[in-house]
Amino acid sequence: MNLESKMDPKTVVYESSDDEEYSYGWDDFKMQVEALDHSQSPTQPSVKVLGEKLSISQEITPRAPRVDVRSRRRVSHDEEMREIDEVAQGLIASDSDSGSALSTEQSSLFSSRTTSMSSVESTGLKRAPNWSLPPPPAIKRKVSPGAPVVSLPQVGKSRKRSSPEFGVELEIVHIVHCEKAQSLLDRHELAWGTIFELARGVTRGMWTFQDMTEHRLQKLKGSNTQSAWKVATVMADKVPSAMGAPSELWLEYDREQLAIVENKGRGLGTMGQWEGKDHWYGGKIQQVARIVKAGASFKFELEKPEIRRSHRFARFLGSRRILQVRVPDNLTYDKVGSALREFLISSKFVLCGRVFVPFHAKEGSVYLFETNENIDRQTNLGAGDSHRLTLYQFVKWHNPLGLNLTQPISKWSTRWALGLSTSVPTIEFPPENILFISDQHAVGWDKGKPPAKKIMTDGCGYISGAALTAIMRVMKYSSRPTAVQGRIAGAKGMWVLHPDPAHQIADGPPTIWIRDSQNKINLGSLHEVDSAHRIFDLLAPSRVTGPSRLSSQTLVNLAHGRVPLPVLKELMADGLHEEVRQLTEWSGPDSMLMVWRAVEQAGRVLTSRLRRRIAGQARALGLGQLRPNEEFAVGIDDCDDVAVSPSLGDSINRGRNPHSGSPLTLHESVLELLQAGFHPLKLDQLFDKLEYVVTRVIDEYIEKFHIPVKESLEAYIIPDPYGILEEGQIHFRSSELITDPESGTQMDTVTGSVLVWRNPTRLPSDVQKVTAVSHPKLANYFDVIVFPVKGERSLASYLGGGDYDGDTVTLVWSKRLVENFNTSPLCMAPASLSNDFEREVEHVKDFDRRVSKLSAKEAQTAFQKVLLLGLAETKIGLYSKFHDLAVYERGYASAAAIRLAYMFTTCLDASKTGLRVKAHVFEEDRKFCGNRKPYYTVALEKSTEGQAVSKRKDSTPYILDALVDEGRRLRDDFLKQYSILRSSSTNTADHDLTSPYLSASRRATQASHAGFHILQDNLSTVKVHVQKAYGDWQTAVALQKKASEGGSSDPRSQAIQKSVRYFARRPEVLFFADEELKIIMASYAYNLNCTFGFSVAFTELCAIKARVQGAVLFADRFAEVMCIPNNILRALSQAQDDTDD
Repeated sequence: MNLESKMDPKTVVYESSDDEEYSYGWDDFKMQVEALDHSQSPTQPSVKVLGEKLSISQEITPRAPRVDVRSRRRVSHDEEMREIDEVAQGLIASDSDSGSALSTEQSSLFSSRTTSMSSVESTGLKRAPNWSLPPPPAIKRKVSPGAPVVSLPQVGKSRKRSSPEFGVELEIVHIVHCEKAQSLLDRHELAWGTIFELARGVTRGMWTFQDMTEHRLQKLKGSNTQSAWKVATVMADKVPSAMGAPSELWLEYDREQLAIVENKGRGLGTMGQWEGKDHWYGGKIQQVARIVKAGASFKFELEKPEIRRSHRFARFLGSRRILQVRVPDNLTYDKVGSALREFLISSKFVLCGRVFVPFHAKEGSVYLFETNENIDRQTNLGAGDSHRLTLYQFVKWHNPLGLNLTQPISKWSTRWALGLSTSVPTIEFPPENILFISDQHAVGWDKGKPPAKKIMTDGCGYISGAALTAIMRVMKYSSRPTAVQGRIAGAKGMWVLHPDPAHQIADGPPTIWIRDSQNKINLGSLHEVDSAHRIFDLLAPSRVTGPSRLSSQTLVNLAHGRVPLPVLKELMADGLHEEVRQLTEWSGPDSMLMVWRAVEQAGRVLTSRLRRRIAGQARALGLGQLRPNEEFAVGIDDCDDVAVSPSLGDSINRGRNPHSGSPLTLHESVLELLQAGFHPLKLDQLFDKLEYVVTRVIDEYIEKFHIPVKESLEAYIIPDPYGILEEGQIHFRSSELITDPESGTQMDTVTGSVLVWRNPTRLPSDVQKVTAVSHPKLANYFDVIVFPVKGERSLASYLGGGDYDGDTVTLVWSKRLVENFNTSPLCMAPASLSNDFEREVEHVKDFDRRVSKLSAKEAQTAFQKVLLLGLAETKIGLYSKFHDLAVYERGYASAAAIRLAYMFTTCLDASKTGLRVKAHVFEEDRKFCGNRKPYYTVALEKSTEGQAVSKRKDSTPYILDALVDEGRRLRDDFLKQYSILRSSSTNTADHDLTSPYLSASRRATQASHAGFHILQDNLSTVKVHVQKAYGDWQTAVALQKKASEGGSSDPRSQAIQKSVRYFARRPEVLFFADEELKIIMASYAYNLNCTFGFSVAFTELCAIKARVQGAVLFADRFAEVMCIPNNILRALSQAQDDTDD
């Protein structure tokens, strides 16, 4: 069931109790916005009341005419409709809103239209005016060939107003669906996780719908915990193993399902313990699909769900209602990209009878949510289906159109990203304690709405000490943060401790002050909105990371600012020498501890492990990098949403091969070999892996120019809450002491001349030299860089157009850099820049007027195009390259480079501004740049054949060219020195690893001599099994490695893993206990071939070595968080020096 199986065109007539027919004309699609936008929550308890009062069987939506069945059902349907109407009239009469008469005037936006699919309940009930019950629409319909069109209303027929329809009149496309199988799935009432796993297997070609027999599905009944984990084994007609016990994923599915059925908003958080979890909140499960090319069309491949990150939408709707579709970059360009965008915009997607509609696109993903429509399935009230929303209801809940008429439609579209930010729900604010305040503007600005650069507090509000204390307690921080980045209601940005001492106390009701610049969505009265909008969704607390690293763009800026080339070369050499030294000093009793720590830091292993363990809470808990993406850092807040790797199995620890126990990353493999007691001079595998680590460290320096600066840090910036800093001054105080690397003195406040910047630094003025001061009034503002609110424009705006909504800034006080640097004057955008863009700035009300003249299908498709504006090709990457080339050829401060820098930043904001590069302008820019590349780019590429190297006009050496040459020289020197180390290597077999097999062989021989041959026979069986795996492994490694397609691994890797799986099967022997058998097999595998042994029995070989070394056993969960502090290493190093002396 792929995407090519779109439904044949059909004519659909929706039936009501009085056989009225309804129009799909857009003029009738209008409604009373004010009434709808202020109506009650879309999830009223009346649904439950209606379900209890009406015991009505749900009709399955048929695919094709079934005359006999339909004629029989029609009679009962009409009887049911009369009963429903009687009950409904009573409910409507008791509804508090039913007394208000609906205006007959059409409003200016998406006003009401006659009843149709989304306004008819799944039971057949027509929606009464202003009644906001969510309608599960498993609707009885007449089906005949033709496009999905509802017949026009007959003249004189009465019309009833209803909610407008979004996302209904779209093409129906199957992600994975089968009518016959759907009836089986419904009849067995399988859990959603189980259904998703069955569907995943179909999209992956593991089985078909025809394989879903009664016998198999009967074994999969029960909750997610009881059945989802054993889908693969049941479908293979195998007995589920006790080792495949349900993981936390399926337990979490069950928790969320119970919360959905309960319908009290528990998934939003703040309600305490739930099903064995303290401070539980939902929305943590990622349901991911990948879209791939399939002939002339496209198809989806479902990934295994994983606990990753949580966001507001998933908490509100439930994780199961959200499907994230990853779109590969190669499908977004040219004709294929246009076809894909058209496909996604014009379609709604069916996943096992449930309809998912796209609602937003960002950063290579399209987000779909489950509406209340059904295809070939029954509405299951017991499973919470009655709480599903229509797309219109979802829109009204998040960003009500009627209250945001003056928003540009492009900005309205980008506001969906607010609900998708990785966040943790913390505390709920009383509506009366959510206050709105004005921004501070630059002195002298009194000309109406100011531009962003004149808003001195852009993106930063206040929060009370009581609220920060409450957040600290929820998150279990060791101390109260000064500021927090988050989302609340329709606002985003930073909130810093209120300057008034009365609001800084730890007790009392929490209060928050929202600036005008922070409030992106008008939700109306916060007393009436859903409680989800009053919960503070935490993204990250204020904190400091460091030391910071330079980048290619920062180096160009510093060189332009007259920092001498020898200074920058020295920084590179110093940093490289220090890291390589720590990795290659192997003498001394504690040297491997030093190497272990250096490898851990090089691979950021502990942070990666913690991120695996705590899913999407890393940033909120103050872990990981402040700046997730250096190049395109603007607006990115989903760094916890890392790509889902194809699973090798249901291993509890996703970081290991479940069969050999080998870690899946290079750095973790090295750490575990070191932990087991291996030495790089005595084990070739460890020597080679360490060489890869050293090479990666060197390459990162050279290719990415990631040169560390010891006297530096990164932190969030905030505007001066007291207004005491002068223009050109900043303040920074750390909550922990900072040690000066030169003098060894400690300090908590940075003072003197410093450099500040934020990435990317594409303009000469993007790095500023300012003065850091210490002011007693700011003493309580820790771990944030305070910028002044005085001056003609905000200091943040100098730094690449920054603001205070969560921007991080690098602060450098290195004398070598600061004293030599000269700040460049502000680089303004060219006056003619606007002529290079097409303005597609259309406001919500203008969009309404335009689409009001379209048919329903055209209008709904136009609305989907707005929702998915993030799919538009923005040319960001190309203009980044254009700018780099212009800087190289014409100079950093040249007019061409400055223009292209602004072209880049404008493209970066295109989704919000609605600006698009004119086609002829883009072609001229591309023609100007051609295929030329700077020397440093070509020099770093493995293949330089046919590369056109650009020529510079300036005779002085270009900083990146010089650093690449210097880096390559250092690389060659370091690797030559490393290879010399091999000369002292003892390339002999490790006796500790060969001993178990040799010992078993001797015992078997002795037993045979004594007439007891069974032991020798058992050992022979073991050897045959291992030799078979070894033969398969040799064949696999000899295969040519091929590039993977569609997210699957290459044939070589698959063949290797097949041999590993075969080895893991234990041969049937009588005289070896299971533990002894594993040791003997691992030892024999090592005897056959060292590399083969570690490929198939990594964990066992490490365990053998560790036992010989006198291992202290502890559980894996302890090893996962193990770390060696720097002060311990310093003490050991000092002790060694004293011993040597």
